Amino acid sequence: MSYKDRSSYDDIFRSSENNRGDDKNRLDKKTKRVISVVVLLAIILSVGVLLIWFLNFATPVETKTPTPVATGQKEVVKMQEEVVVEQPPKVVIETPQPAKTSTRVEPTDSRWYVEHLVSEGESLESLSDLYLVSKETILSVNAIKNISSIKEGTLLRIPNRDGQLYTVQQGDSLSIITNRFNPLLGWKTLQEINALSSEVIYPGQKIFIPSAQVDDDGSFASFDRFIRPAEGRLTALYGQTVVYGEEDQVVVMQGIWIEGVNDAPILASAKGVVVDAGNDLERYGRFVVLAHEDGYKTTYAHLKELNVKIGDSVKKGDQIGLMGQSGTIGKRALYFSIEQEGIALNPANFF
Repeated sequence: MSYKDRSSYDDIFRSSENNRGDDKNRLDKKTKRVISVVVLLAIILSVGVLLIWFLNFATPVETKTPTPVATGQKEVVKMQEEVVVEQPPKVVIETPQPAKTSTRVEPTDSRWYVEHLVSEGESLESLSDLYLVSKETILSVNAIKNISSIKEGTLLRIPNRDGQLYTVQQGDSLSIITNRFNPLLGWKTLQEINALSSEVIYPGQKIFIPSAQVDDDGSFASFDRFIRPAEGRLTALYGQTVVYGEEDQVVVMQGIWIEGVNDAPILASAKGVVVDAGNDLERYGRFVVLAHEDGYKTTYAHLKELNVKIGDSVKKGDQIGLMGQSGTIGKRALYFSIEQEGIALNPANFF
């Protein structure tokens, strides 16, 4: 081979080597870029995995229990100092609840009463104070026999003045009723108070009769054991203003008068024990007082004769005396009264 040919060959060989070197350099650069990208993605992926694991699976560092270290006969406990921040005590301020007050119902028409629905905490006493009427008036108008029946939800009729609810009897008229119970009232006023269309009234009709003066307080109990103590005509009713005795003393009846036949039997109104009996010349004449269950007492006065003595036990309907006249009543009649714990009650509500 000539020198020229060899030189040409060398040139071709070097050219080929140079081309392979350039390709190799280009390949190396491309490979480096790919590797860099892969490494970067791997780093990002690793960081993401670590972050997810930390957020979801990492657990708080457990607090180590203080370890006692023996030093001779004493134990020294090494503990981490903890700063305890005491929370201020909570102050609870209780808002005072307003006291329940009774609301007075004002009349809306010409009726002699208003309707009142008893609310929690109200009683006979509070209603009496609220409406300025006696407790006996409230009891009489509503025919209450048991004071405990006045409770929340009870609908009561409250009169606009003191008085009683009267049941018209055969032969009554407005003028007769006013002359008997309240002569100063007048029958026309009684008609207007009860909003009657005319002066005609009939037996069994209920009429409100204002009192000539304030009645005493009273209470009732639901007992059906009391019976009428004697036969005869009622000449004075509970709450009525009457002239009593020969000295014309004006009093308000705390019981009833029953006029009957001389020597007619006087009966025990209920089972009880004779706790008092005697002859009160200046007032009751010959009288008997019976004590009954639950603090009840019945009094029978102006008898002609007594058939019992103190300490005797009697049954309902037993004869305890005879109808007649004694004491200061001035006529042949039985005075009969019922009381509970010293409070006079209307006998008409028990018969």
